[in-house]
Amino acid sequence: MDTGPTSTIVARDLLAAVGEVMLRWGYLESAMLKAVGGSSRTPIVQRWLAMAEPGAEIADEIKDAAAVRHLLAHGLCEIQARPQNGGDAEVVCRDPEDALVRITLGRLREVAQSLDLLRLGIEAANRS
Repeated sequence: MDTGPTSTIVARDLLAAVGEVMLRWGYLESAMLKAVGGSSRTPIVQRWLAMAEPGAEIADEIKDAAAVRHLLAHGLCEIQARPQNGGDAEVVCRDPEDALVRITLGRLREVAQSLDLLRLGIEAANRS
């Protein structure tokens, strides 16, 4: 990784975005747990998805965010603060099939925002 001043700032942005996705994921799981109630050995996301209406858009959004979170939690292996060929700053993760998956800084920010909106929606529905 290039360690010049610009790449150091971008690297911090990448690391902050990874942390934000992970933290917001935890907030989402907490909101799901409050909505579902009780305890179980089954992961809360699986319980939530089992309760969701078939074809519900929220289920697809949760699955998409879960895929990114899973890659970050279990496969993060590199950051590219100054990628070659003028591309976006990105993290590189290894998926369960051992393929490298690149997630841009912009995508990390989108997922963090999506997680927050999902949580707010679950909390609002739970208040009604």
